[in-house]
Amino acid sequence: MISFILSAIKIIFLLGFLIFIHELGHFTVAKLCKVRVNEFAIGFGPAIWKKQGKQTKYALRLIPLGGFVSMEGEEERSEESGSFSKASIPKRIAIVAAGAIVNIIFAIIVYFLLIANSGTYITNEIVSTTEGYPAQQIGLQSGDKIIEANNKKIDNLYDLNKAIQENTESINLKIDREGTILEYNIVPKQIAEQQGERWYLGVNLKRAEDTIGNRCLNAAMSTKEFVFSIVDNLKQLFTGNVGIDQMMGPVGISEVVSKTNGIKEFLYMMALISISLGVTNLLPIPALDGGKILILIIEAIRKKPLKEETEIKIQLLGFAILIVLALVVTYQDIIKIIH
Repeated sequence: MISFILSAIKIIFLLGFLIFIHELGHFTVAKLCKVRVNEFAIGFGPAIWKKQGKQTKYALRLIPLGGFVSMEGEEERSEESGSFSKASIPKRIAIVAAGAIVNIIFAIIVYFLLIANSGTYITNEIVSTTEGYPAQQIGLQSGDKIIEANNKKIDNLYDLNKAIQENTESINLKIDREGTILEYNIVPKQIAEQQGERWYLGVNLKRAEDTIGNRCLNAAMSTKEFVFSIVDNLKQLFTGNVGIDQMMGPVGISEVVSKTNGIKEFLYMMALISISLGVTNLLPIPALDGGKILILIIEAIRKKPLKEETEIKIQLLGFAILIVLALVVTYQDIIKIIH
């Protein structure tokens, strides 16, 4: 029972906090752009707490799976002072994009700090090789430095991993062995992992000296890889390399979050969900923030807004598609948990 309560607290806090900073982004930029915010709410359903400010009503609602910032003239165009629909297009785009951007920035900061706290980066110098792997079989030795892979400069483990995954059939390595440059052709060994197939040379590399500069460099490299991996996953989804059955919805996310151990693992999961939420929200799909931005860009090109009825129909269609997708993903999450 205590375990269930702790899991529920972790899930509610994580989702509630990420939703809060997302909506806070919209709210803050709206205020900076002099757009009237009628209500700032976290959650949906009946209000369990509310407070009327000078201009904005603040509310905490019963179901902590969302939130909203209700602006004057956002849903229905208004001629009132401070109306969203009367603000310039750059201001409206900034307001709409702010929530997702806050989620992305938050994720990057958290992930950077986690990696910086974990240690320094791993260099290109070999400490040892693993028995049964290609590196040992071709004669690589302790003290060797991998300086190039397929004509690409290698300074650290990040560079090497990238080169290996891009060239899985054969890699031409240039090795610095005490000042002598040697060349080897090597075929990486394929290993099946939970995340998919990976390829390895079987080298254990030296970690850089533990300094603040090296920790920050390690964090910067890892954060770059972290961000691009999210973008790459989205690309694979739209190109068909990743199926809907591999997507995860609120139920699946809750299951993963409930199993996190320790504050570092919890913060990592928070960063992962936050950046996924931010990037996904910027996709040009109606009902998402990216869809709204696309409509504003069309308005800028046409130099006049779409008909209000047309815009509403587009948003409703997008919302319907997202609901169907959410139901499918949720069903798959439940099946995975049961099995």
